[in-house]
Amino acid sequence: MSIQISIPSLVIFLINICTLAFYYSFYRFHFYRFTEGFLQYTALAFSLFSAGFAIAIQALFLHFLPNVGVLWNSFFLSSFVEEFAKLLGIYLFFSKNQDEFTVTDGIFYGLVLGGGFGLVENILYFINTGLWSQVLRSITALPIHMMNGGLVGAFTMMFLFHKNPVFKWGNLITGFFVCVFIHGLYNLSLFQEIDLLVILPICILTLFFMLELTIAKSRILVPGQILKLMDMSMEEYEILSRHNRHEGWIQNVQKHISTSGIRLFQYPNLRHTILTIFFLIPGILSIYLLYESPEWISRKFPDLILQDYFALFVMYPIVLSLMFFFVGILNPYFFRDRMLAVPLFSSVDMHVGEKEENSAIFHITANMFYLPTSQNFPKNTEAIFDLWIGLTCFSGLPGKILWSRENEEGNCGVMCQLESIPFLFLLQWNFLRFKQNLKNLFLRKVQV
Repeated sequence: MSIQISIPSLVIFLINICTLAFYYSFYRFHFYRFTEGFLQYTALAFSLFSAGFAIAIQALFLHFLPNVGVLWNSFFLSSFVEEFAKLLGIYLFFSKNQDEFTVTDGIFYGLVLGGGFGLVENILYFINTGLWSQVLRSITALPIHMMNGGLVGAFTMMFLFHKNPVFKWGNLITGFFVCVFIHGLYNLSLFQEIDLLVILPICILTLFFMLELTIAKSRILVPGQILKLMDMSMEEYEILSRHNRHEGWIQNVQKHISTSGIRLFQYPNLRHTILTIFFLIPGILSIYLLYESPEWISRKFPDLILQDYFALFVMYPIVLSLMFFFVGILNPYFFRDRMLAVPLFSSVDMHVGEKEENSAIFHITANMFYLPTSQNFPKNTEAIFDLWIGLTCFSGLPGKILWSRENEEGNCGVMCQLESIPFLFLLQWNFLRFKQNLKNLFLRKVQV
């Protein structure tokens, strides 16, 4: 028995392969030069597992709930189930030897897994809706799966490295549902065929910029094995890093050292500039052709509707040009070394038995913060904290000192965790921090 493959099916398959190769190369040479072939093949194998798991769950729901509605199909049956399947595959991929990897590893292998997942989905879900519509779906759904895979990979690694349940589950659930929402919004635009030209670039560019920010921040995070050597969880490392940034800012002010040269944005390199122009020109020419010779387009491509033409030949090249222009433009050292002028801090009174320590916190996340102290304290020492914001005091807050250590300069400090933190304090803290950062953005000169 012979197997016949139609020309449109072969074209769609080749387009999917080329799209996967394009975005793989895009990120492979953008931020992750040193890869292990075995791990990439393993990630692809896990993508097959994730795709099979998603198909099984979707078939089960379709059997018991065949006709629920467009929103259900867009945001749950397709988006939630598929992103959960990718999350499960990424978790299984990293969970056994998590300490050998970094958040950057999570992003890259998540991209590979998401790309394999998208390729399998596009091939299995080939629908005869017209060649051009299928081409549009292939070149847009696959990068959305890849970028979501990269983000889910980052959130999964943070989940594995964090110890505090607030950090573990808070970051994972928040990031996961952001990916689910964007994926669902994309599905909704396809199913209802409305606002595609608006929704499509919003979805792709939003995921792209989220991934760029995550990549930039991941470069300053350390692997799990280093955290183990430091006897620290990732949340403790991040809080300590924030504190060190503020202390470094104070020392720079005292030494009249300016950090204004550490900018948030870097200039795009020559290769990215050339590729930006390369993809921008076809988009501009397609607009010109649409307005000058629409009859030529209709004659040459009779099956190509106006929306698909604009999406394929105008919008998509412009989106790619924006991606090449902004890729790698965020400076990771800004998140490590730069302070925006005047930082916000809160006074703290720490009571340990009969002793009292008067200190200040520069950063607080959930119910954890780091305090400079005059001496070291034993691990898990019970303490009472009074937190001040301006003239408002939140007193008598029970907590404990997780650990204490002395730095190279002989200064002591403690990592603290409250049993619970007043919601009103967090609300005021974050509001004042937002106002201060907003002011800092408009300060032309660093105060030195």
